[in-house]
Amino acid sequence: MDFFTSLLKAYEKAEEIGLVDQQKGNNNPVLLPIYHDNKVIRNNDIYIEVLLDKEGNFYKARTFEVDENVIFPVTYESSIRTSTKIAPHPIVDSWYYVMHSELIQEKQKKYLENLDYWICQTNNRKVESFLQIIRNFVMKPEAADLVLSSAFGPDYQTEKEHVDKSGKIHEGSITYGEKNKKIALKDIKLSFTVIKFEGYKNISVSNFKDLHSDFINLVQKTNLVDIGICNISGKEERIIKYHRSPKGPFERAKLISQNNTIAYIGDRFPTKEASTDIIKIGYETSEKIHLMVKYLMENKNSSVWLGSSQYLINWFSDDLSNESHLDIVDPIFNDFFEDDEGESIGFDKPNEVNWKICSSFIKGPKLFSDNATYCVAILNKTSKGRIAIKYFRQLQASKLLKNIREWQKNYSWEPKNNSLDYRLKTPTFNDIINTAYGVDRDGSLRLDNDSFRSDQYQQLVTALIDGQTIPSSIVKKIEHNIKQRQKYPDCWEQIQEVSLAILHKQYRREFTPMLDHEETDRSYLFGRLLAIYELIEKVYNSSRNLKIDRKEDRVTNAERYWTAFSNQPATIMKVLDGKVRYCIDYLKTNEAGYWRKLENEMQEIVQLLSPIMMDKSVNQPLDYKFIFGYYAEKKFYYTKQVKESEE
Repeated sequence: MDFFTSLLKAYEKAEEIGLVDQQKGNNNPVLLPIYHDNKVIRNNDIYIEVLLDKEGNFYKARTFEVDENVIFPVTYESSIRTSTKIAPHPIVDSWYYVMHSELIQEKQKKYLENLDYWICQTNNRKVESFLQIIRNFVMKPEAADLVLSSAFGPDYQTEKEHVDKSGKIHEGSITYGEKNKKIALKDIKLSFTVIKFEGYKNISVSNFKDLHSDFINLVQKTNLVDIGICNISGKEERIIKYHRSPKGPFERAKLISQNNTIAYIGDRFPTKEASTDIIKIGYETSEKIHLMVKYLMENKNSSVWLGSSQYLINWFSDDLSNESHLDIVDPIFNDFFEDDEGESIGFDKPNEVNWKICSSFIKGPKLFSDNATYCVAILNKTSKGRIAIKYFRQLQASKLLKNIREWQKNYSWEPKNNSLDYRLKTPTFNDIINTAYGVDRDGSLRLDNDSFRSDQYQQLVTALIDGQTIPSSIVKKIEHNIKQRQKYPDCWEQIQEVSLAILHKQYRREFTPMLDHEETDRSYLFGRLLAIYELIEKVYNSSRNLKIDRKEDRVTNAERYWTAFSNQPATIMKVLDGKVRYCIDYLKTNEAGYWRKLENEMQEIVQLLSPIMMDKSVNQPLDYKFIFGYYAEKKFYYTKQVKESEE
C-alpha cells in the first residue's frame, strides 16, 4: 500500500471509530471533517467571535484568545482562492465577505448567495435556524458598528473605503485604544456563536457537528462536475486539479502541487504526457489524505521534527493518535530502568528474564496489537511550494517490535548514573548524531548544520525501521572520535557512553561491561593498561587532595596522551610509565592497599602482552576495542572498591 492510500485508509478508520471532529479541548489537535479548515489563533491574528441570541439579536463580540481553535467549512473554490478571485467560505470569513460595504459589494453578495443556497438545500431544522440567524444579523445596517464597538470599544474610529483619483479602491481600517492601534478591516475574520441555542448550551460554527455533517452532505450532493475515477480510492469522484496544503510548519507548501501543465506529487517530477494520469485524484480523497497528514503533524505523539524542514510522521492502524507514545527517535526509560537521584540500588543490572521489550521506545501503555499495521513517513519541505516524501514504510507491528528489540540489544549500554549505579540505556538518535559529528562547545555537543543533521536522522530512522544496522559512516566517525579525547573536555562521558553502546557488537564481536581477564586482543589489553595509568594518577590526586583539603581535579597524563597512545601504544606506554613514577612511589608508601590492586592488574596485562611485545605490530594504532578494555578495567576497579568498602 502506498503513502496516499495508507493515509486514506487511516482517515476512513478514524471515521469508523469516531475520531473525526472529536474536540477534546486543552489545545488537543482535531482531525477535521472533510471540506473544513481551522485556525489556531496566534498573537497577530484578529479573529472575532460574534455572539447572537436565538432571535438573531446581537449579544456581544470578542476577539479570540491565543491558542483557541476556530473550525469552519470551506468550499473547493474558497480554499484555493487568490486575492483577485471572489470565493467566500460558507460562514467564517474575512470582514468584507461577511459585512456590507458600499464600495466592495461583490464579496458579501456572493457570500449571501452561498448562504441562501445552503439554507434552501438543508433538511436539518437546527442547521437551517442557525444559518438564518447569522444571515439576518449580517444583513442589518448596524451590524458592523455593533461588532466593532463591542470588540474594540465604543471610541474606535473608522477610516472608510474610498476611491482615489486613479479609480483605485482603498479598503478601510479602524483605530482604537489609548495607543491608537490601527487595523485594516480586511485583516479581521468573523465567526459566529448562538447563545443558548440548545438549551443552555452555546453553539458555535466550530462545535456544531450537525452543521459540519450537513455541509459535507451539501458538497457531496452538488459536486457533480469533472467526475472521474480517482486513482487512489478507485471510486467515482470529482477530479480536482488543485489540492490543499497540510499547513503547519510546511506553511503553503503542498504534497501535490500543480503548475499550468504538470502535476508534482511529493518529489516526483513526471513528464508532461504522464501528468494527466497523475492528477486523477478525487476531491473527497484529497481532503481525507491532506487532513490526515495535517492531524498527524499537529499531534505531538505522531510527529517528530528531524531538523531543517524535515518531519517524521507515524501511526498504527488501530492506534491512529499513537496514544501508545511510540517514539523511535528519542527513547527514554520507564521506572524499571531508573532510580530516584541519590538512591543507590546496587550493581545488579536487568537480565534477559526481566528485560522489558521496547520499554525505552514505548512511553505509554501499548494500545496497538501485534497484528496492527505500522506506517512511518519522512516529509521534507524542499521549497516554498513543494513537500517531498523522502521515505515511507509500512510493516506489521510485530515486525516493528522485533526490529526495535534488536536495536535495543545491539545498541544499549550501562552508563553510570548519579547514584553510581549502572543501568542499561539506548542512546537517542540525537545523542548518536552529536557523538559522531558534534563539537564540544559551551558544555554540550553541538552540530550547527541543520540540513546535515536532518539527513543523519533519516538514515537512522530507516535503519531502525528496516531492521538494518547503524550506517557504517556513523560507526566509523564514532570509532575515530573515541581516539580524540582532548577534543571533548566537557562531553567525554557522553562520547564514551554512546560509543560503547554503538560499538559493543560491531564486526561480529561482542563486548560486555565486565572485565575479561582472558581476553588477549592487543587493543583491548592496551586499553586496560591506559585505564591503569589513569587510575594511578587519580588515586594519587585523590589521596593528596584529601591530606591537604583540596578539591582540585587535575587532568591525568593518560588523558593528555590519549590520542598519541591510541596511535603508538607501545611507545607512549613507556612515556606514561615515566610520567606516573612519582605517583607509584607515593602510593607504595601512603596507599599500599590501593597500589597492590593496581599493581596486580598491571602485572596481569603486561604478562598477556608479553608474547607480542617484540613484534613490530605491537606499536600499530589501536582499533575501537581499546575503549572496552579501558572501560571494563575502570569499572572493575571501582566496583571492587565499593564492594570492599561495604564489607
